[in-house]
Order: sequence, then C-alpha cells, then structure tokens
Amino acid sequence: MKKQRDVKFIIYQALYIFVVCVVAIKGANLDLTQVVEDDGKPTISIDSLLKLHEIIKKSIIVDTNLYVIIKKSDLEKMDDKIKQLVVSPQNVQISSSPINTFTTNNPQIQQNPEVKKEEELKKDPGEMQEIRIGNIQLTQYTNNTLNNPYDTPLEVEGITTIPPKSSKTFQTGGQSTVTIKVGSSTKTVELKPNEKPKISMQRVSSMGEETRVTQLQSSVCYRVTISDDFPGQLDVKFNGPVSVKTVGSGIYDVTMNAFGSKSAFDNFTDGKDSPYSVGFTVSVSDNIAGHKITGQNSFIFGEW
Repeated sequence: MKKQRDVKFIIYQALYIFVVCVVAIKGANLDLTQVVEDDGKPTISIDSLLKLHEIIKKSIIVDTNLYVIIKKSDLEKMDDKIKQLVVSPQNVQISSSPINTFTTNNPQIQQNPEVKKEEELKKDPGEMQEIRIGNIQLTQYTNNTLNNPYDTPLEVEGITTIPPKSSKTFQTGGQSTVTIKVGSSTKTVELKPNEKPKISMQRVSSMGEETRVTQLQSSVCYRVTISDDFPGQLDVKFNGPVSVKTVGSGIYDVTMNAFGSKSAFDNFTDGKDSPYSVGFTVSVSDNIAGHKITGQNSFIFGEW
C-alpha cells in the first residue's frame, strides 16, 4: 500500500511541475497577488489599468471601411502611377490615436469633401451653351468659310445653316453685322468692309520725241499691278493698242502694239507734230462687291 501511495505522489508531483512549466511559458504571472475577491468578483488593480493604457497607446486603430493598408514591400513593387494613387493623403490615412472608429450611414457625413467641392464648381448649364468658336472674321461682299464644331446645326441668320461638325463657304453682302445662332444661344459678329481694288502703273521703257516705235513694240513698256484683298473675284480688262502678259497674281506686263507697218505709222502721224502718243485703259471690276475702277496711260514716241 505504501508503494502505491508513493507512485501516486510522484505522478501528482510530475503533473504539478508540468502545469507550472506550461503556465510559466505562456507568460502568466505566478506571484501570490489576489485576483479574485472573496465574493467572487475580479480584482482590478491600478497596475493592471496602467498596463492596459500602455497597450492602447501603442495600438494602431484603422477603420478598414475608409482606409487601405498595404505592405511596404508590395508598395515598392508597384508602378509610380499606382503608388501615387495608393499613398496620396486622400486615399490612405493611418491613425495612431485612440479615437472612436465607428461608421455612420448618413450620406452627408460620408461624402468626400473633394467631390462636394467639384459639384459646387459645376458651371451653369446656360453658361456652357455660350458660343465659343474662336475669333470669327467675316468680310462683306465675298465668300467666307466658317467651321461648326458643335453637335447641333450652326445658323448664320438670313444667309445659311452649317451642319454639325462641318465647314461651309457662303457669300455675304453689304450687311455690317450677322447673327450666329447655335441652339438657343446667339452671337453677333461684325463684318469687315470689302476694300476697293487699286491700280499701279510703273513705266519700264524710256519714252520721248526720240523714242522709236519699233523699240516700244518689242519690249515691255509698263508693269501694271492690281492689288485687292480678294483678287480672285476681280475682272481685269485692257483696252487699246497693247499686248498684255500676266506675270503674277494681279501683275501684268504691257507692250505697245499700235502699228503693223511703217505705212500705218506714216498715216497716223500725217499732219501731226511730234512727239506722238497712243493711250490704253485698264478696267477692274469686283464681280461680288460691284467695285469698278479704271486706269489710263500712254506710249510716247517720235520716230518709226
């Protein structure tokens, strides 16, 4: 019987030592501080509260409904654009303060302040319909081309309508202004006046009493230049004993072509005193504006 009790004692001692070792490994406090009152209620000590406060101070509380946490190693592998999006202050915020992290279902409280600011900056729909097609330049009495960048037709009131996303050439008259209309928005545009053409004549050959007819009829005598803001709509005519050669836009070389023979020259000069002269005329008319101007000049000579 004594041997059986000794065996049980040894077994209980081994179990006791094992339990003590396990409790010690788990980090439990093995001092004799009372943790339960006589009435069975837990004992709360100042030391325990201080330790709990230290734990809370070191805690990082994050509301995962609002913020995102990512490993630093994963962040370094990201592209720069994604990294900027993830680490921007508007997307990731970590609070180390012991604050209340409750969420609310009130949409006014959860609304992003940046979204609210953007909504406040939205323009009035009427203002968005303002006509903006750059500096429009239109001229009287000519063909003007205008581009319509809008998704609705653009109307030049009283003249034409331009389909959406297209250009159109139209002719204007003598109106000083036109009204452009897109939807319910309008814009008044002033028209630039169509200037009258100008004629300039430059004498190229010398002329006088000693000048020969054969000399004037074999070389350029005058260079006539006609300038206009829209030369393509001009009609130019030369009248008189001349030969005309076009050498550029609005530029003409003029040669005298008055006598086909010496006898024709003698008939012309019979009864007249030298120096002799024959003239020519340049007539210019604007086919749209109706402008008409003329220029005159003459060839002077004294011998055949």
